[in-house]
Amino acid sequence: MTQLIPYIAYPSAKKALAYYQRVFHAEVITRLSPTPQQAGMFGLAADADLSELTMHAEFTVLGTKLMCSDAFGHDAKPASQISLMLMIDPADAELGDAFYQQLVDSGEVTVDMPYALQFWGDKMGQVTDKFGVVWRLQQAPA
Repeated sequence: MTQLIPYIAYPSAKKALAYYQRVFHAEVITRLSPTPQQAGMFGLAADADLSELTMHAEFTVLGTKLMCSDAFGHDAKPASQISLMLMIDPADAELGDAFYQQLVDSGEVTVDMPYALQFWGDKMGQVTDKFGVVWRLQQAPA
């Protein structure tokens, strides 16, 4: 089986993970800092605090797996042509409503489109997080 898993680079993945835990109620599966031996591969300064850096991390949002790392000197800009779509099981309508409300109540996302019934019959909404990542929430009718 093949899977497509979003892999996002952040200026600080450790800070991004804390944000997603707080705002999205993400669960962090793992976060690995580079070892002193690996620091050179990333062009890090000899005095870099490796415990603050993330070589690789995995987390879930509503059971959906995502991966991330620090950008390590690369430009970590979001791409406007890509968004993350969370498809809510039609049998669990309350989950989508509660998740959307939790995001709105946090005051830490920008609502681009309220989570509401759309003309094609699905419920859909969209927010942008503080890192510029666009999250879509969609649920087909039961």
